Amino acid sequence: MQNEKVICNKFSFAYDSNTFGIHDIDLTIQEGEFIVLTGKSGCGKTTLTRCINGLIPDFFEGTITGSCRVCGMDISEHETGDYSSYVGSVFQDPRSQFFTLHVKTEIPFPSENLGTPSSVIQDRFRNTVKQLNISNLLKKSIFELSSGEKQKVAIASIYTANFQIYVLDEPSANLDWEGTKQLKKLLGQLKEQGCTIIISEHKLYYLKDLADRVVILKDGQINTILSGNEFKAQSTNWFHDNGLRQVNLKDIVCNPASVKAATREQVSVRAENLSFGYQSKQLLWKDVSFECQSGDIVGIVGKNGTGKSSLIRVLMGLEKPKSGKISIAGKYASKQQRRHKSFYVMQDVDYQFFAGSVISEMVTGFEKNPTAYERAREILRKFSLEEYENVHPSTLSGGQKQRLSIALSCMSDAPFLYFDEPTSGLDAENMKLVSETITEQAAAGKIAFVITHDYEFAASLFTSLLVVQDDHSIKRISPDEYRSETLSKIFELEE
Repeated sequence: MQNEKVICNKFSFAYDSNTFGIHDIDLTIQEGEFIVLTGKSGCGKTTLTRCINGLIPDFFEGTITGSCRVCGMDISEHETGDYSSYVGSVFQDPRSQFFTLHVKTEIPFPSENLGTPSSVIQDRFRNTVKQLNISNLLKKSIFELSSGEKQKVAIASIYTANFQIYVLDEPSANLDWEGTKQLKKLLGQLKEQGCTIIISEHKLYYLKDLADRVVILKDGQINTILSGNEFKAQSTNWFHDNGLRQVNLKDIVCNPASVKAATREQVSVRAENLSFGYQSKQLLWKDVSFECQSGDIVGIVGKNGTGKSSLIRVLMGLEKPKSGKISIAGKYASKQQRRHKSFYVMQDVDYQFFAGSVISEMVTGFEKNPTAYERAREILRKFSLEEYENVHPSTLSGGQKQRLSIALSCMSDAPFLYFDEPTSGLDAENMKLVSETITEQAAAGKIAFVITHDYEFAASLFTSLLVVQDDHSIKRISPDEYRSETLSKIFELEE
């Protein structure tokens, strides 16, 4: 008989902050099982993982009813430290779990904290670097890493520590297609080694051949449990009807968007021979030239660390290029002028929330406008956030924060919009909502630049692409070239 690693019996948890929790969870996870938790944003996936890794109730206080036992320990009777030798976690935001300043010291840190012998740590460290192909990161500071690279380091640290249970909260959210393949390979190795893996995800395609069971949550409860084979055998319509991401990306029809912008107040931006690099380091990209007009939705794609975020920071005036210039409506535009005309949805959305409530965040800068609150509430309804208008933004789930950041862009009158991974942490339904929102903004005469690693999102949104390549060049792909075979090659989809 298999050893039961997690047993939830009529288990419920309600946050003291009145944030949505989970209730009546009946779930048993056996040793060596690979469990995928999925469902619409805010369904309770992250809350359930917090119960399993011990963060609830120590770090997130609330009311527990029923029981949840992890490795034989009831979470209501044990502290987080009691689980530290058994459960390793990779959080949705990897910054929150780093303790050192450099990659080469961060990876072995959890193992050192557990008192693992130095010789064992060194052997595991070398194996981790080889298995994850991350030798290029070892000389870097934590602060130099892209978001995807931070995710890799977080995964590497728990892999080195050799835990019994691995709990991962949307580990692919900020990974490029190559990093996702590496993650899939690593998870397969852990499964072969008999590790118990519990992974909360919206992106499902890379897990379809790994999952033993898929647990679909809805409104804080378990809605359906399917075997891995049952899950991947479902039709495209079934995934659509359940608000889930597709598992077969090859079935997605790819077509370039065609947006007819409003004729009023047309805008344009032109980049000429731009080059950029940090301090004395090698240039991230060079000799970049392109022009965009009202109604353009420009996708920016490329591997982690190639300089995609740096490109939009230069365009909006947050960074100074090494060479080249940027013009708006045919006239040279300074950094200050570009910043004044830009709105930025950051990849780490926590950095752009400042107010004490969701509604206050929405109307910041518009307080004197008599219709601001009415407009803000209308936008919040569109993004299914109206019931959270009086809560603090930091208490929202990752997906809800992402939707709030997109909602903020709808309040802005800026003609240039910049989105950095806007679908991280979003389910299929909200991914579609974001796509429709950006299209509406482009149709109103704006220009949108969107960084993404998300093939489902990219398949039909963009009017053109900027591909940041390994040779420090950026290739412009026009609408005529933007076809499914082109995009599938860029994203290196597996056959």
